[in-house]
Amino acid sequence: MNDYKDTNFFFAGTVIDGKDYTNDFVENNEWRLGWVDQEDNDQYQLMRTYYDQMKEGDYLILKSTYTRKNDLPFYNPNNKSASVMRIKAVGVVKENLEDGHTIRIEWIRDHRSTMKEWYFYTSRVAIWKLDTDYYLSNHLIDFTLNDVEQDYTIFLYDEYWKNQFYNEEQFQEYVSSQQEAKFDNQFGWIDFYQEFADKLRPYSSDRTKLIEKVTDAYNKSGMTLPKMEKDYNAIDIDPFTIFAFFNKGIKDENRIKIIQELKEEFSVTASVPETFDGIPVVNNMKATFYGFIGDRDEYDIDNLWSVFNAALDYADNDTEESKREFIKRFDTAINQKYVKWKLTMGLYWIRPKAFINLDARNREFISIDKNMDSDFINRFVPINKVPSATEYIAMIKTAQSSMKSGNYKFKSFPELSYHAWISHNKYSEVGRDTGTTTEVPLEEAELSEYAGKLVSSKNIILRGAPGTGKTYLARNIAAEVVSAGRVKSFEHLDEVPQNNIEFIQFHPSYDYTDFVEGFRPTIDEETGEMRYEIIPGIFKNFVTRAASRQHTGEKFVFIIDEINRGEISKIFGELFFAIDPGYRGKKGAVKTQYSPINDVNKVLYVPDNVYIIGTMNDIDRSVESFDFAMRRRFRFIEVTAGSQLGILSGQIDDYDGAATRLIRLNNAISEVEGLNSHYHIGPSYFLKLNDIDNDFELLWQDYLEPLLEEYVRGFFDEASILSDLKAAYDGLHQEIDYED
Repeated sequence: MNDYKDTNFFFAGTVIDGKDYTNDFVENNEWRLGWVDQEDNDQYQLMRTYYDQMKEGDYLILKSTYTRKNDLPFYNPNNKSASVMRIKAVGVVKENLEDGHTIRIEWIRDHRSTMKEWYFYTSRVAIWKLDTDYYLSNHLIDFTLNDVEQDYTIFLYDEYWKNQFYNEEQFQEYVSSQQEAKFDNQFGWIDFYQEFADKLRPYSSDRTKLIEKVTDAYNKSGMTLPKMEKDYNAIDIDPFTIFAFFNKGIKDENRIKIIQELKEEFSVTASVPETFDGIPVVNNMKATFYGFIGDRDEYDIDNLWSVFNAALDYADNDTEESKREFIKRFDTAINQKYVKWKLTMGLYWIRPKAFINLDARNREFISIDKNMDSDFINRFVPINKVPSATEYIAMIKTAQSSMKSGNYKFKSFPELSYHAWISHNKYSEVGRDTGTTTEVPLEEAELSEYAGKLVSSKNIILRGAPGTGKTYLARNIAAEVVSAGRVKSFEHLDEVPQNNIEFIQFHPSYDYTDFVEGFRPTIDEETGEMRYEIIPGIFKNFVTRAASRQHTGEKFVFIIDEINRGEISKIFGELFFAIDPGYRGKKGAVKTQYSPINDVNKVLYVPDNVYIIGTMNDIDRSVESFDFAMRRRFRFIEVTAGSQLGILSGQIDDYDGAATRLIRLNNAISEVEGLNSHYHIGPSYFLKLNDIDNDFELLWQDYLEPLLEEYVRGFFDEASILSDLKAAYDGLHQEIDYED
């Protein structure tokens, strides 16, 4: 949703006093809010808050919302009603007249003569301001602005809608039907990938031009071009890396945007793929097939071009000569740094029917005797060593023979890759674009000490003095967990796995209705009447989404900053039980305060793939009132100022000077009677040096001294203590060594 982070989307009704004004609005290039001469009306006042937010450049979409149970475009065995929102017209706000009623609109889409209908995620309120951070909103925006067809499986695999429309047996029938229907047309990507490979061949001798064309394609797509060199100044590139850039952990919709522009830039005639089943993806952090300058040999990229060209020749014309050339080039490239198993993925991309992909998932799949015949198993299993070219060719021939003669669901390498992926992730086609699937279980991943404690405990609270970087640390821990240890910093995490991390901050006014669910006032767009609906809170939405993605192996992390500042028992309610690590999953399901009494299926649980991180300051007075029942469900981890000095490294000009002053000051604080390590100064305060020209004296005056004054306020010798602390900060204080 980054493309729309500064843009609002308002889905607005068209009925005023019982009359539909759709045609008037479109023909007069405007939209109007009703209640003229009734501005004191409570319903008007509620809608006026949204009207006042409409600004130039925002989108306003005319809609009507209703329910339907017949002729639904998806499997509906129980004849259940679905919420439907018809899109009538799409416009861009040109001017808010600020009269409380009128908005000037430039209409860019007119759907009055068609039935452009969106299902499930709708609202009946007169003005619905879309929450662009909500994970379903990007699908609605693409449907509305880009005419992307709605994918009903995204919703029907969600626990909420799944339970509305199906029992478990019916859901399995739906899954099977979707797989069968999709299978018939799931490998349309092959034509594009093969032709694109052919289009790249001429640029083997003109790579500067190739880099320019790839850069132009990414710029036109609106997507960020991945890094080709450490300083971003690309001077060379190989063809496999170009494929890898759009075959890594990104959303399918973004992949399609990139491919669309590559199609135009390189004059590819094949259609842009709509699905990518059976395509292996590389690790986002290791997408290039070569090392950056200083980390590669002189001919590494040349060698990759040589095996690329030889592979195309061999796949298209299998002769002894083309085979010898391929073997020679393969054996040269396979042992280069950053290549290894990835080379088989690259060969599969460019000729998927000729070359087998040997990523970890495929190697695991074809090592099982039910997926390959005994000849293959006996000759090649276990597959734990990168093969030579001769071994690789033999493996290809034997696998093809096995698929042809055996009674398998797959008869080609693309079908094999697809089934290997399905085997690894049940119902995985729904979650294939997340980029978060891991090759090893999270419990076996290489994690930092903090992340390891979160995985083993499910719930942790980072406690420590102010400025120790607890929030920064929490986000990095979350990045580790959702990436299975591949990414150690939230800043380096890709967009998709970032969506598996939610961040909120508690405060005294936060309550159950914000967190779990509660009644909220809404306006019925047809009648204009105010009514109250039960609206899910941020945590309920989060755990519901996490539960619907358990089959993909994804992990979700919920961060609660300053957790102790909220009234815990009021916010969590009955979820005290559900978040307990010993009662995760359906065995810990609870009925919420708003669950229907007679509906046993309306329960809420926290799935096993959800991890919770809280942060709290040790000296915050609200710590004393932190609920003891909640304390028992969290593991408390102290974050000291000294342990987080690393956050200053590379971030400020004088690291040594800052670290020395911080250590001296904190030692002096510990010497003050009535203070202790809970009152230490965290390194985050010293990041402010970047804003004040590295002036340590100004840092003391404007940031540190006011905080320390609060620490010692009311002490008998307040002035003397502050003077001693300043002396320690400046290096004029003689520290005392205590001995028994």
